[in-house]
Amino acid sequence: MKRLSALAVIFSLSVSGAFAKCFAASGQAMLDAQSIRKMASSMDRKVNAEHRYKRSRAVPGTVFRDPLKDGGEGPEMVVLPTGNFQMGSPATEAGRDSDEGPVRTVTISQRIAMGRYEVTFADYDRFVSATGRESPDDEGWGRGTKPVINVNQEDAQAYVAWLSGQTGKSYRLPSEAEWEYVARAGAVTRYTWGDSISCNQARYGRRPEIRISDEDKIRLSDEEKRLLVGEGKVISSGQCSNTYDGTVAVGSFEPNAFGLYDLHGNVWEWVEDCWHNNYEGAPTDGSAWMTNCDGSVRAVLRGGSWFNIPRGLRSANRYGGLPSFRVNNSGFRHVQDLNP
Repeated sequence: MKRLSALAVIFSLSVSGAFAKCFAASGQAMLDAQSIRKMASSMDRKVNAEHRYKRSRAVPGTVFRDPLKDGGEGPEMVVLPTGNFQMGSPATEAGRDSDEGPVRTVTISQRIAMGRYEVTFADYDRFVSATGRESPDDEGWGRGTKPVINVNQEDAQAYVAWLSGQTGKSYRLPSEAEWEYVARAGAVTRYTWGDSISCNQARYGRRPEIRISDEDKIRLSDEEKRLLVGEGKVISSGQCSNTYDGTVAVGSFEPNAFGLYDLHGNVWEWVEDCWHNNYEGAPTDGSAWMTNCDGSVRAVLRGGSWFNIPRGLRSANRYGGLPSFRVNNSGFRHVQDLNP
């Protein structure tokens, strides 16, 4: 619409100016169509530059959506404050794992916006329709405003690349540090709201209790042990429901202090980083840690899901999975770099 408006204005000015020139002694020729297009393109570049400047200067908490080239709008984004925080968990935190330390100060100086919600089926289905990529199964739980599930990190990377192309903006997956910074939203407790959790605060514990014997636990691979994310012998509980009822529509619970929803529970969220067994040598500038990966190349997921017990939903909790790994409790959200 902005481009059409620019063309209309230029065409009107060009035509009126041309008629005047026809009757002027100078005898200058009217602007041709190619000149009009060049002027429109120049105006659009100036408008886009102005919009980029305004976006980069937007105050934290600003919510926006970018128009898509194919029509419609992209997901809602929230401008985040810059700042620093203590990443990881102290040895005294209940339910912590050794991979959550050592605690270090991380500074988020890059101005970004993050998805207000986890990417929904409505968002992802538009991408599937446009690209022909495989459509993920919704397990019968519904699509629309439900978070997309059964997607791996490779799917998430393809989506943000498509979204960048559709909007002309720089979209990507968040780094693990950016994700935890937003999940905490200034808090130092287990969850953004405190150290305890209840079923009216997040989507978790949505299946019958599953227990595992010590004998079975010995036979599990490290990867399988991480996937279970259990406390003792309990890997899942029916704390909030004894039925296998999965996800809930995004935004069903209260937002955190930064204005984002569902950082705890609903679905695990893929981030950019590869897996490391601890934070020794980790970056402190908020960037993704993509070197010296531990073991087989694995990607990081954060936030816990509808399946997990409370321990798995803590702000500091981490999980590593293969980038090609698809499961019905994993999805993602994205960020946009705001600096020109």
